[in-house]
Amino acid sequence: MQALYANTGGAFPHVEDFVSETCEEFGVPLIIARPEKSVMDWQKTNGLAADIVPWDSTPFMQTMSKADFGATLIPYATCCAENIWNPMNQALLDNDIKYVIRGSKSCDSKVGVPDGYVDDNGIYYHSPIWDWTDRDVFEYISDHQISLPDHYSISGDSDSLDCWCCTAYMGKTGAARVSYTKDRYPDLYDSLVPNLALVNAAVSNAVKYYAEGF
Repeated sequence: MQALYANTGGAFPHVEDFVSETCEEFGVPLIIARPEKSVMDWQKTNGLAADIVPWDSTPFMQTMSKADFGATLIPYATCCAENIWNPMNQALLDNDIKYVIRGSKSCDSKVGVPDGYVDDNGIYYHSPIWDWTDRDVFEYISDHQISLPDHYSISGDSDSLDCWCCTAYMGKTGAARVSYTKDRYPDLYDSLVPNLALVNAAVSNAVKYYAEGF
């Protein structure tokens, strides 16, 4: 058995430590998948990830549209694909891995692939806790005294915290992530805030623009 972890270059330091220390504790070899360049550098070229993306703010439309809402934005799935999913998939292929165990659940707000999925490369994805609830997971963690990364103790709305520089996946989990970053990593927070402001302004400007027609 091997563990596979995607580090975009924007990983929270304590999450990096947790992953490596957990693998060391259980004696599991760790494979780290990385994009060709850090997600921060990728954003500078391709735009900031957002939950709401005005069409005229996309890189494609900015080559022809005169509408300028203040920032280049991309769907968050595009950023995740380029910096997490594709590097992980390449790592599976490079290491000839055919069987993947994931922590996905059917009740998760976003599900990549269902339990039992087989991709075009013949890689089988198994999610043994597919039918569990969030409560089931945390009860199991408590019953077996399993340690969690530090941020889970701060807010019940926390998630796995992929990238500190993420300007998408907002709502409750996004608010918890930003709040945690502000409290524990003020230097990273200072770098994040201007980009959050850009996304907020661009979306707000686009909404005002479209509201003129109603």
